[in-house]
Amino acid sequence: MINSEIMLLQRKIADYPVQIDKIQKRYALVNTPKATSIESAIKGLNAYIIQLKVNNSSFDKIKEYIKVDGSRLDELMQQEQSGSVESADSLQLSKVQLQQAGAMVETYLNSISAQLDGAEVALEKLRLAQKQKKTVDVINLLAMIEKGDGYSL
Repeated sequence: MINSEIMLLQRKIADYPVQIDKIQKRYALVNTPKATSIESAIKGLNAYIIQLKVNNSSFDKIKEYIKVDGSRLDELMQQEQSGSVESADSLQLSKVQLQQAGAMVETYLNSISAQLDGAEVALEKLRLAQKQKKTVDVINLLAMIEKGDGYSL
């Protein structure tokens, strides 16, 4: 019973690099927005933030799976302590693979978190700039009306 459970867990652990690679490829497709106006920059930045959050949640999900599988692997290693050397080596290799996958996921989560922080700061600045622009436009419009420079109601 334990051997089949170990084999299933090891197959699952061996599949983590493939899953991480798929998420990495999707993450690589997320481009930093470029725009010529404040309004389009805000829209582009909102879309960028959504894409980052989607990738962040995908990496979070993998991180949780790795954590659960790590706990289960530790339990199995405790049960198999008196087992064969080959079995212990195999379990230790799986543990290393799991730690490597966890470290890779953590690196991506930190990177995405930093990008999200930067994007949210930029979005806030753009919103402030948009408000200031509207205020300046209203002031300019009122000045034009006062002077009578080509604007009539």
